[in-house]
Amino acid sequence: MVPFTLKQLSYFVAAGEAGSILRAAENIHVSQPSISNAIAHLENVFHIQLFIRHHARGMSLTTAGGQVMEQAKALLRDAAELKSFAGKLSDQIFGSINVGCFIPLAPIVTPELCHGFMQAHEGVDVYVSEGNQAELLSKLKKGAIDLAITYDLQLDNDIAFSALVELKPYVLLAADHHLAGEDSISLTSLENEKFILLDLPLSDTYFMSLFDSHNLKPNIYARTRHIEVQRGLVANGYGYSLANVRPVNNKSLDGSSLKYVPLRGSNPGLTLGIATLRNIKKTIVVDIFSQFCQQQINTDNIPGMARLQGHGGEDDE
Repeated sequence: MVPFTLKQLSYFVAAGEAGSILRAAENIHVSQPSISNAIAHLENVFHIQLFIRHHARGMSLTTAGGQVMEQAKALLRDAAELKSFAGKLSDQIFGSINVGCFIPLAPIVTPELCHGFMQAHEGVDVYVSEGNQAELLSKLKKGAIDLAITYDLQLDNDIAFSALVELKPYVLLAADHHLAGEDSISLTSLENEKFILLDLPLSDTYFMSLFDSHNLKPNIYARTRHIEVQRGLVANGYGYSLANVRPVNNKSLDGSSLKYVPLRGSNPGLTLGIATLRNIKKTIVVDIFSQFCQQQINTDNIPGMARLQGHGGEDDE
């Protein structure tokens, strides 16, 4: 008889990834004593120390603890796959999946997408987290998430990417902005307008490259890392912004109205897709979720997003 349980292993892995029993308890919604007891039991069974405790600074895995955690993760994946396989035999899918999403996309795309998936597969739990590109890639490599819904930006060779749809840039304006009635807007006409920049790693580089490609320099008035701050500033007349994500909701959080206008000319978009670790065997749940994303995210429909008709004709700049 195996002297430990999968639940104890999962608590140990949660603590190892969080570097703190407190943070692990918050992440997986389990009491701290339960996690502490699981770790103590495993250390007793394995006859090794799994963690080094740092006073007031959490804890870190020992060398042996790190090796055990990799094996524990593999065992937990195999157990989840066995459950999914058994479910497939009965035409049901069981298990869980950890989905990461790029920060601006997360509040717009993932609620409808993941809810739809869980409705179609009631035996699956979907856990969602968000991050910038570097954070998502780090989580993939550590096994903290199974896949990431993100853009094809600076992907390492060990990351596989399945493209879903290209998101073209558009101009975000207050509804009463003097350019809001245009069918499309050129970058030239925006050069002297106040620009609100979404200042996330890689995103800022992409938006600035749009101006660079036309030998233009934007008049940056404000920077923000939060999409709702960006939308709120624009809606209240602080300036315009550029974006690729276009929520169905055309109001900021304070109720002020926004207008989405296509950016005129030939401007590169961002390719939205699914990033996974290349050399890891995907579970049945991950494969089925990926297939669901391919069905739900395309040029005609993106969960949570409005369809922006047209992106201008020939570049008049």
